[in-house]
Amino acid sequence: MKLRLPLMMSAVLLALMAAISAWGWLVLPDGARITSHWGFDGRPTETLPKETGLLLLPAIALAICALIAIIPVIEPRRQNLIASRKAFLAIWLGALAAIAVAHALMVMTALGYAIDVPGVLIVAIAGVIAVAGNYLGKVRSNFFVGIRTPWTLSSDLAWEKSHRMLGRLFVFSALITLAVRFAVTVEAGYIALAATLTSSALIAIASSYVYWKQDPERRTA
Repeated sequence: MKLRLPLMMSAVLLALMAAISAWGWLVLPDGARITSHWGFDGRPTETLPKETGLLLLPAIALAICALIAIIPVIEPRRQNLIASRKAFLAIWLGALAAIAVAHALMVMTALGYAIDVPGVLIVAIAGVIAVAGNYLGKVRSNFFVGIRTPWTLSSDLAWEKSHRMLGRLFVFSALITLAVRFAVTVEAGYIALAATLTSSALIAIASSYVYWKQDPERRTA
């Protein structure tokens, strides 16, 4: 699998996060605290020291990038992963973009910008979920990305149908989350997000067994 383009795009996101951290490092005074958690009302609930707050998410993003770059090398079903490269790369870059947005929000609020962080962040999360849902149906059987139950890993039919179903459920979850977030409250949006994602996962897992039973070519050894 060619990783040059996604690695370059990841490098751009990491460089952007580093630039934001450098900006915060220069402007924020020594001993400053950076908010790391907010209540649904937008009020800070937990803070981190300046150094930790500026380095934490960039370090996590770098670690995730390194891990995902290694996956194609160690994946036993490498050809399937290559066939799923568009989905694999979309999920990879979507996750990094969401982390970059969260990092920018943390630093900007520390610098005094008035931002509804929970309200903005849930929109970014819903966007990543919608992108993932759009591509999940195109993911081929592998050991790292997707619904990895005993039934999907031993039946191509169960894998394909379960992921098509989960993809649609993820898009539905994102739409419901956004609708509730803007029509009701941010807190209700997070509740809707958690409820729809949990139910989507449970439905997909249960369905994978049903599809496995329907597959005459399922593997049992």
